Amino acid sequence: MDNSNLLASITYIDTERSIEAGEMKIVHTEHALHLYEDTVSASATHFHLANVWDMSYRSFSDEANLLYLHTHRGVVAYKVYTDPGHFVTTFKKLKNTNY
Repeated sequence: MDNSNLLASITYIDTERSIEAGEMKIVHTEHALHLYEDTVSASATHFHLANVWDMSYRSFSDEANLLYLHTHRGVVAYKVYTDPGHFVTTFKKLKNTNY
């Protein structure tokens, strides 16, 4: 993607759990969610903006939030540790010029 039309970006955490030698391993990996003029891009998925109907977030602890993308494929949740308010507001302004 061309970063010249990057409107907003936020870091999200992907958590992978596995069992190795009878012991649970938890690996947290940081990725970036990027908002462009026509696309929302994550590490493994890309959504054309026409297919993202809404975006919202909820706090689920003192330190983390869940950022929700409401898409044509259902709701996709991303765990973020920073306030996603700016990211969501930028998206809503882009989708609705009267926001």
